Amino acid sequence: MSAPHPRTTLLIGGRLVNVAGESHYQEALREIVGATAEREIAMDTEALLIPEPTNPHDPNAVMVQIDGKVVGYLPRDEAVAYGPALAELAARGRTGACEARIAGRGGDSGTSNLGVFLRLPDPDESG
Repeated sequence: MSAPHPRTTLLIGGRLVNVAGESHYQEALREIVGATAEREIAMDTEALLIPEPTNPHDPNAVMVQIDGKVVGYLPRDEAVAYGPALAELAARGRTGACEARIAGRGGDSGTSNLGVFLRLPDPDESG
């Protein structure tokens, strides 16, 4: 896993959350892992969870960034659940971070898309 970013609070847990919308960010994901669609990928890293209260589609939106690149969003129900803790961190000048895995099965699997999976605590433990 990469070194922690400055001004982050690492949220540690065993709950696996699949990031939504990764299909729109495949180019960024491939840049991060430095790989093409042909081979299997499993890369552990750190993701930042950034609330977007001015998002025109969803005021509860939480952007997921890895290496400064947007790679998707928390699913809507997860964004609502984690939003208060992330907003509290933001009010203190901090950003929530968590362990992340970028994974893909390679071109022979029927899809070359990469997915992003986050390890988070239960929402009531993240505050």
